[in-house]
Amino acid sequence: MTSRGSSTALGDMLDQRQKFLLLGSLMVSMFMGALDQTIMATAAPRIVADLGGFHLLSWVFTSYMLSSTVVVPLVGKLSDVFGRKPFLLGGILLFLVGSIGCGASPSMEALIAFRAIKGVGGGTVFASVFATIGDLFPPSERGKYVGFFTGTFSLASVLGPTFGGLLTDNLGWRSVFFINVPVAAVAIPAIWFNLPFHSGSQRPRIDFVGAAFLSVATVSLLLGLAWSGEENGWTDTLTVTLLAVAVVFTIAFIVQELRHPEPIIPLHLFRVREFLLGNAIVFSIGIAMQGTIPYLPTFIQTAMDASATASGLVTTPQSLGLLTTSIIGGQVMARTGRYRILTITGTLFMLAATALMLTLSSSSPRWHVSAFMVLLGAGSGLGMPIMSVVIQNAVPHKYLGVASSSRQFFMQIGGVLGTAIFGVILTATFQSQFDKQLSAEARAVMPPAMIERFEDPTLALDDRTYNAVQEELRSMPGGDQALEDAQAAQKSAITTGLHRIFTFAVAIVGITVVLAILLRELPLRRAFGDAEPAPGPAAPERVATASAPADAGS
Repeated sequence: MTSRGSSTALGDMLDQRQKFLLLGSLMVSMFMGALDQTIMATAAPRIVADLGGFHLLSWVFTSYMLSSTVVVPLVGKLSDVFGRKPFLLGGILLFLVGSIGCGASPSMEALIAFRAIKGVGGGTVFASVFATIGDLFPPSERGKYVGFFTGTFSLASVLGPTFGGLLTDNLGWRSVFFINVPVAAVAIPAIWFNLPFHSGSQRPRIDFVGAAFLSVATVSLLLGLAWSGEENGWTDTLTVTLLAVAVVFTIAFIVQELRHPEPIIPLHLFRVREFLLGNAIVFSIGIAMQGTIPYLPTFIQTAMDASATASGLVTTPQSLGLLTTSIIGGQVMARTGRYRILTITGTLFMLAATALMLTLSSSSPRWHVSAFMVLLGAGSGLGMPIMSVVIQNAVPHKYLGVASSSRQFFMQIGGVLGTAIFGVILTATFQSQFDKQLSAEARAVMPPAMIERFEDPTLALDDRTYNAVQEELRSMPGGDQALEDAQAAQKSAITTGLHRIFTFAVAIVGITVVLAILLRELPLRRAFGDAEPAPGPAAPERVATASAPADAGS
C-alpha cells in the first residue's frame, strides 16, 4: 500500500486491525533501541578488559549520544515531507549495521565508530516512532497508545541490565550487540508490510544549511558538557571554546531559520504557548531526572554498602512506577480529553520524590530508596508521555514530525546538561567534604598517597585494589581506626554530595510544577486536522472552532 503526496492522513487509510499490527511493529522497533541503551552499560567492564583503552570508554557512550541527538531534528523535518517509512526502515538498518560492527570490533576505536552509526540509527528510529503514532491516531486517542510505548521503554529498562549480565557472563560481551540481529529481523519485515508509504503532498526546499548550523551547535554543546565533568573543568580552554562555538552557531541557526521558507524547526511554533511550555517541561524533567538518577547507584554502593546487583534492584522500581502510570495516564487522558491535571499531578509526584531523597543517609533502609523511586517513576510516567500528545496537539498535523523530534531533542539536551552539572556538584562536594570530615588522627597515620586514593568514592567497588589498600593501612600503627575514619568520611561526603544534587533537582522540578500549572487545557483534536493554534490568549478559541467540523464528522 502506498500513498505518495496524499493529503489523507495515514490513520484514515488503515482499519483497526492494520493499525494494531503496525503498533506492534513499532513497539518491536522501540524495544530494540531501548534495550540496547540499558544492556550496553552492563557489558562495558568486559569490553574494556578485552579491548583495552579504558581512557576511551566514555567515548563509547558519548559517540552514540552525539549522533543520536544531532540527527533527531533533521529526521523530524524530512519525515514530515518524505514520509515515516523510509526513515524507520533506514534507521533500523543503520542500527543493525552498527550492532554487527560493534560486535565484531577488534578495537575500542572501531567500537566507537560503529556506536556512532548505531546512534544515527537509534535517533532516527525514536524520532520516527512517535511521529508515526501521531499519524495513526488523532490527539484525542493518542494518549492511550503513547503510554504503551513509554511502557515498552520501561520494560526494556527493567530487563536490560539483567539480560545484559546473562549474555555477557554466558556468551561474551559481543553477544549484547548481536542480539539485535534477530530483533531487527522481526522489525524490518513488520514495518515493511504493515506501514504504507505515505508522504506529504509538497516537496519544499530543505534547509540543509540550517541543519548544518544546528548540528555544529549541538555537537559543540554536548562535547563541552560531557568533557567538563571529565578531565576538563568548566573554565578549561577547550570547554569554554566548545560552549562559545555552540552559542555562535545557535545564533547563526536562528538567523538562518528566520530567513528560510522551510526551516528545520519553524521558530514561529515557539509562539504557541503549549508547544513552548511542553518542550520546557520536557527539558527541565530531563535535567532533573536524567541528570540525578545516574549518580544514585554510586551512593547506594558506596554509602549504603550495597552490591551492584542490589543497587540495580533498588532503582528498578522507578521503571515499574513509570510503566504503570504511563499506561493509566494515557487511558485517562484518552477518555476524558484532560491532560493539565495529570501533568500537574505528575510533576508534584516528582517534586515529592526528589524532596524525599534529601532524607537519605548511609543508614537509611534500602526500601526507602525503592519507595522514593516508585514515586519518581510514577511522576515521570504521568508527565513524559502526556507531553508528547500536548506538543503534537499544539501544532498543525503537517508539523507532526517536527513536534515529535523537538520533544526528544530537548529531553536529550536536558539530560546531558543535568548529568554534567550534577556530576560537577557531586565530585566537588565529595572532595571538599571528605577533606573536612577526615579526622586529624587518620591524617597522621595515612600517607598522602593513600589519602588521595580515598578521595575516590568508588575505591571500595574495586575489590582487588581496595583489599590491598585495607591490608596496607591495617599494617600501620593505628591503621584500623584510621581505616574506619576514612570509610566514615567517604560515606558522609558522598551523602552530602547526593543531598546537594537533589537540592538542585528539587528547585528544577519546582520550576517544572509552575510550568505545568501555566499549561492551558486545549481541546484534543478528534480528527487529523491542520488547524494551528494561534499564539496569544485567543489560541484556545481558535483551536476549538477549527476542530469543530472535524469533531462533528468523526
